[in-house]
Amino acid sequence: MLSFFSAVTTLAAFAMSVNAIPPLVTSIAVDFGFSINIFGYLFSLQFFIFMIASFAGGELLERTGVKPGLLVAIGLVGLSFSFFIMPMLSTLRELLFWVVLLGFSGGLVETFASVIISGYDSPGSGRLLNFSQVFYCVGAIAAPWIVASLLEQQVSWESIFILFGVLEIVLALFFIILSFQNVWGFTDTMKRGDGNPGRVDLDGEGSAREGSRGTEEASAAPLFTNALFIFLSFSILIYVLSESFLVFWLPAYLEIHYSFSPAAAARAVSYYWTGLIIGRIAVVFFPDRISLWHIIIISSAGMLGSSLVLSFTLETTVLIPMIILIGIFFGPVWATIVSIGKHNSRTPGLIAGLIGAGSLGASLGPLLSSAVIRIGGFQSFFPVLSAGLVLLIVFIIISKRTVDNQGVSV
Repeated sequence: MLSFFSAVTTLAAFAMSVNAIPPLVTSIAVDFGFSINIFGYLFSLQFFIFMIASFAGGELLERTGVKPGLLVAIGLVGLSFSFFIMPMLSTLRELLFWVVLLGFSGGLVETFASVIISGYDSPGSGRLLNFSQVFYCVGAIAAPWIVASLLEQQVSWESIFILFGVLEIVLALFFIILSFQNVWGFTDTMKRGDGNPGRVDLDGEGSAREGSRGTEEASAAPLFTNALFIFLSFSILIYVLSESFLVFWLPAYLEIHYSFSPAAAARAVSYYWTGLIIGRIAVVFFPDRISLWHIIIISSAGMLGSSLVLSFTLETTVLIPMIILIGIFFGPVWATIVSIGKHNSRTPGLIAGLIGAGSLGASLGPLLSSAVIRIGGFQSFFPVLSAGLVLLIVFIIISKRTVDNQGVSV
């Protein structure tokens, strides 16, 4: 239990590293003498490097049997180091190095903490992985509040970075001490599964040994020729792209389209994150008869329905509950897609690859969403989001048919 808890807290650490920085961008840009627009490109680069870390780390696990906890620990130390060195930087070249370090470290943390956590889930279940994502939401909500409180006390952005660096290194030590068996040594069970979650049984109680021949062959296929991986990758990419579109632009949309004040628009994002938490916790209590496919299909349909309703101008008394509702439906999707990949494959590389594909969506999000708003204006906000969610449902259906053709489903 302590080992599991230490793993999920690393997701909060990653979320804080991502969400503590945007509120400080204007202050950093002034001191560096850069245009604030540069940070849009830097954030895109951050998640592109995140993707590289996911694929590279997954390949390392496949080839060497290094335990995923070691990669998580390295990532946490890297996050801490990136916060400590940021106040010492002064040039764009140094800032690019910092973004690469931040993105690679964050990729190691979220990807391989999720690999560890997925090993605790029973076959056909994504409950614990969904539950772990609640900790990500907590970190995502807490970081801006911490930053805002410190800024109100006239604390400099340099000191805030140092504070978060200390926090990250404390969480790194907490993880290393309590997840010792997940960090050190090597394992030969990455593909075999022995029912020991501390050793990353990706199949849950050795269930891979009972899979069909078709599934075994699919699992053994190279990652980029694995049909299930390809379709699930497009699914998670579109999901993360849609979520980043919503989170990045919702405050501005409410300010311009509904004449919200900046403070009221910012609170609306908290309503969305609150809905996300509700959706992820709800999955933990779903009965066993509700499969992963049931969850993903219901959630995707709910996302699309909510987005279509929000495409119309609504009264504020309806708007806020709808923002919470769309958050609830968005909540289970990421973890459920990863769980489907995990339960239909015996390779940690596939899980890492799926998470990496999602980070590509986060990388493309700022660029594509900016283009959409520039071309279509804010009146196109939810209609374009709805179109993207239709595409998500298409890839989920194709993924389901791919799994059915392999003879195993969850």
